[in-house]
Amino acid sequence: MRNSAKISFSINIAFVQSALSRVTLPRKDIDRILYECRIPRQLLNEPDARVSLVQHAELLSALMKATNDELLGHANEPLPLGSLALLTHWLVAAKTIEQVLKRFVRFHQILGKGQRINTHIEENRVYIQYEHKPKTTNTDRFMAEFSFFIVHRILCWLRKEIIPIDHVEFPFEKPAYARDYGLMFYGAPVSFNCKRTSISFPRSLLEKPVQQNLPNLEKFLKDPNFELLVLNFNPDNWASKVVSEIRDQLDALPTLPELATMMNLKPYTLQRKLAKEDTTYLAIKNQLKRDAAIEFLVNTTISVEEISVRLGFSETSSFTRTFKDWTGIPPSEYRKYL
Repeated sequence: MRNSAKISFSINIAFVQSALSRVTLPRKDIDRILYECRIPRQLLNEPDARVSLVQHAELLSALMKATNDELLGHANEPLPLGSLALLTHWLVAAKTIEQVLKRFVRFHQILGKGQRINTHIEENRVYIQYEHKPKTTNTDRFMAEFSFFIVHRILCWLRKEIIPIDHVEFPFEKPAYARDYGLMFYGAPVSFNCKRTSISFPRSLLEKPVQQNLPNLEKFLKDPNFELLVLNFNPDNWASKVVSEIRDQLDALPTLPELATMMNLKPYTLQRKLAKEDTTYLAIKNQLKRDAAIEFLVNTTISVEEISVRLGFSETSSFTRTFKDWTGIPPSEYRKYL
């Protein structure tokens, strides 16, 4: 293990629970995969626990490989390994995003796994609607989340940019971890209890050319879950700009006025810009420290005391209390079960 860690954003443990919910592997196999991905099983019982995006990507890849099912039991039939590779080979040969979306629709028609994707245009928006008949009467949250996540991230990858989303609509109730959808969909507005499951984009997107090629696709397919989860083309929003400024200064973060000066802004201007993105400087600092703490605990051997110093805590006890507030368990317990 290393003594330094690259900060990766984290997500609520509910995304792990959702991915596992219909996996039919024996308990011992699931426990082994969780252990290999450095996710303590104990976290599954903590509603506020979090895992890094890297851990989640590793978990998805391992589960898909073990089950030979890229949809982890959530479709009416398994989706064999290699299906995403076939799809992306077809998509990367498209000329425009309009052609890409038509191929997405046709691909799901050919699959016939109980799920359908349709597109239509309303005024200046193009809508992608998802239809899926779950195995039970309960709405399959994983399929709705995962389908839109994959569609959007693949579109971003094909364009080599973060494509802005107009709106995301889900038919289920707003979950306690709804704020994490901001990470999944780059801050796009998300509505719940809707009559349809849809994601919409500016109509102008249809005319955009595909910018990827086969050599880049080969690299992408070596670990597609990782590539899609950590996809980042430096989105042009103020929260991302703040993160870029401070992520290497976690042991001594600047005050808001100091940060504003560094960014050639007035403090109130920076506050206003962040507020428009539904966040604050304090929230960004806490998120970075939380996610850095998880990375240090998972991927390094440095002590909890040293981690607290690196994250700017004056006392280890303060860090321990804060980490427990963030994740539901203290840092020593988090590492104990790795």
